Amino acid sequence: MRLSAQREIRILHVDEEPSITDLTATFLEREDDQFSVETATSADEGLQHLGDRPPDCIVSDYNMPGMDGLEFLQAVREDYPDLPFILFTGKGSEEVASDAISAGVTDYLQKKSGTEQYELLANRIRNAVDARRESKRADRQEQLMRLTEFAGDTGGFEIDVDAGDLLLTDGTRRLVGLPEDAHLCLEEAIELYHPDDQADVRQTVTRAVETGEQTRGTWRLQTLDDDERLVDVTITPTTDGNDVTTLRGAVHDITERKEREQELSLFFEESPLGAIQWDEEFRFERMNDRAEEILGYSEAELHGEPWERIVADDDRERVGDAVESLLDADGGRRVINDNVRKDGETLICEWHNRAVTDADGTVESVFSKFQDVTERERRKRELQEYETVIEALSDAVYVVDEDGRFRYVNEEFTELVGYDTETIIGNTPSLIKDGNSVERAEHHLGRLLSSDGPETVTFEVTIQPRAGDPIVCEDHMGVLPYDGEEFDGSVGVLRDITEHKQYEQELEAQNERLEEFASIVSHDLRNPLGVAEGHLELAGGGDENGHLAKAVDAIERSQALIDDLLTLAREGDQVDESEPVDLAEVAKQSWQTTETAHATLNVDESEIIEADRGQLRELFENLYRNAVEHGDDDVTVRINAMEDGFYVADTGSGIPASARDEIFEAGYSTADDGTGFGLRIVEQIAKAHGWEVRVTESTEGGARFDITGVEKVSD
Repeated sequence: MRLSAQREIRILHVDEEPSITDLTATFLEREDDQFSVETATSADEGLQHLGDRPPDCIVSDYNMPGMDGLEFLQAVREDYPDLPFILFTGKGSEEVASDAISAGVTDYLQKKSGTEQYELLANRIRNAVDARRESKRADRQEQLMRLTEFAGDTGGFEIDVDAGDLLLTDGTRRLVGLPEDAHLCLEEAIELYHPDDQADVRQTVTRAVETGEQTRGTWRLQTLDDDERLVDVTITPTTDGNDVTTLRGAVHDITERKEREQELSLFFEESPLGAIQWDEEFRFERMNDRAEEILGYSEAELHGEPWERIVADDDRERVGDAVESLLDADGGRRVINDNVRKDGETLICEWHNRAVTDADGTVESVFSKFQDVTERERRKRELQEYETVIEALSDAVYVVDEDGRFRYVNEEFTELVGYDTETIIGNTPSLIKDGNSVERAEHHLGRLLSSDGPETVTFEVTIQPRAGDPIVCEDHMGVLPYDGEEFDGSVGVLRDITEHKQYEQELEAQNERLEEFASIVSHDLRNPLGVAEGHLELAGGGDENGHLAKAVDAIERSQALIDDLLTLAREGDQVDESEPVDLAEVAKQSWQTTETAHATLNVDESEIIEADRGQLRELFENLYRNAVEHGDDDVTVRINAMEDGFYVADTGSGIPASARDEIFEAGYSTADDGTGFGLRIVEQIAKAHGWEVRVTESTEGGARFDITGVEKVSD
C-alpha cells in the first residue's frame, strides 16, 4: 500500500502568446504527471477561469495587452489572498520584482532559453502548491482537533469531496498506526477496514455526500500495526451553497467498551431480573426477556427511545435527577419509582443502575437491573398505614413471632402490663399470662392456622401485670400474612374489659332481683287478688248498689296491670333469637287469643319477616286491645305490608296529633279500664327488634301504627 497520495495539481498559465502557453503546458505535464494545465491568452480570460473551482496555482506573464501581470495579480488577490501566483516573464527588472512582491506574488521567475527553465518552473509550482496545502492542512487539522478530540472522541478526519484529499488528526493517526509524514487518500483509508465492512463504509460516505445528512456506522478497522479495532464513525457534511464540499468525521474507538459489554452479556441475558442497557444519552439499546415481560414492550419497540417512555409523569423529575447523576459518571444509583407498562398499567419497580465509562471517565453506556416490587411496596405502605393506625389506637397491640416471643408492643401495651419494652420484647406471653390463659391463646391460634379456621378470634384472657390486681381483657387475635406454609407470627389487640365484667356481674345481680320481684308480684300478689275475686263472685248475688261489681272491676284491672308490668320487665330491650315468621299467620293467631268482642280483622298482604315470634304476637295483641278499647264494638282492624315493614290500622276514633308524642309513655291511657302500658310494650318490642313505630291517622279516621325497619326474608 502506498502511503503518499497522487493528487492532481491544476495549473492556469496566462500568456498573450498561445505558442508559449502550449509549449509550457507540454513540458510541465511531461515533467510531473500530477500537473494538469489550462491556458489563457489574457488576464481577463484568466479571471473567467477562476469561477467555482479555482486552480491550485497561476503562472502568468507580465507584459500582456489590457491588464498586465501585476494588475492581474492584484485582481486575483481580492478574492483569493493565498492562491499561489508565479510571475513567469521575459522582462526582468528589480522594479517589476519589487512591485510583484509588494502585490503578494508567491514567486518570481524570469524566462530563459533552454528546457531547464521548465524543470525549474515545475519545482517552483510544486513547492508553492505543497506549501499552501500544508498550511490549509494545518488549519483544518487544528479545527478538527477542536471538533473531535477535544470533544472526547478518539480522533477525526476531513475529506475534500472534489479532490478526494483526506486529512487525519493525530488521534486517528495513532489509532491507524500512520506516521506523521505519511498521508492516505480516501480509497486507501477505506481499504483499512475489514473487507466485509468496506462496501458499507463506501455507501455511508456516498450517502452523506448525496443527502447532505449526517451518517453513522460501526466498523472493524484493521490498523497498520496488524491490530483490529471496533470504531464508531460519525460523518457530518458541510456545504458551499447547495453542494457538499467537505465531510468531517469523528472516530470513536469502542473496542474496550464492546469487550466489556460482551463480558456482561451472558450475565445480562440470563439474569432473573429485568436488565436494560442504555446508550450515553440514556436511550434504550437492548433489554433481556425478563425486562420485556415486566414492561410489556419488545426490545425493538423501545430501541432508541428515551427513558421517559416508561416512567410515570409524577416520578419524572426524581428519576431525571438520578439519570443526570449517572450521565455525570457519578457512581451507581438505586431508585424506586412508578413505571408504566405498554398496556397502561402502572407498576412500582426497584432499579439498580451503574454507568460504564471509558478510560477518560466519559460515560459510554448505563446498565440497569430492575424488578417489579409493586406487591412488596403495597404491603410496605399498608404496614406503614397499620403502624399509624396502631399508634393512634387506645388499645394494647402486640406482635408475637413464629417462635412464640414478643416482637412488637405499643406504648399502651406497656402501660397495661407495667413492664418496659426492653423486658417484653423477646420474652414469651407467660410473662403476663397465667397457664390457663396461655393454653387458651394457643388453642385459638391452632384454630386460626387450620385450613378451615376463622381469620380472627376473640376470647377472654386474664393478664397478670407487674403490679396490681389481675386485669380481664378481650384478646382479638389474627395471624400475620405469610407465603406457603411458613408461619410468620400472630398479632393481637388486648382490650381491658374489667369494668365491663363488673358491670355485667352487677347487671346479672340486678336481673336476679328483678326476677325475684316479678315472682313475688306474679305469685304473692296475684294469688290474694284471685282469692278476693272468687269471694266477691260468691257474694255477688246481694249487691243492690253495684259496689261488689266495682270491686271486681278494680281487681281485674289490677291483674291486667300486673300482666303488663311483668311483660315490660321480662321482654327486655333486646331480642335473643329471631326466625323467619309469616306476618299474616302471626297476626291471625294473635287475634284468636285476644278478646275483641265484635271487631273484625282484615289482613291484606303477607310477608315473611325476621322476628321473635312470641314478641311479635305480644305486639299485635296490644295493638288489637288498643283498637277495641278506643273504638266501637264493630271496629275493623286492617294489617298490610309496606316496602320496609307493615302497618296496623283501625276504624276507631283515632289519636289526636297533640297526643301522639305521649301515647308511648308508661301509664298513659284515655280509656277508663286501660293500664297505660299496652303501647309502651309495643314500642319496647319494636325497639328490641331494631324497628321504629310511628302513629298516624288511618284512611277511615282511626289510628294507624307504621312499623318500619323490618328485615324481610326473600323467597
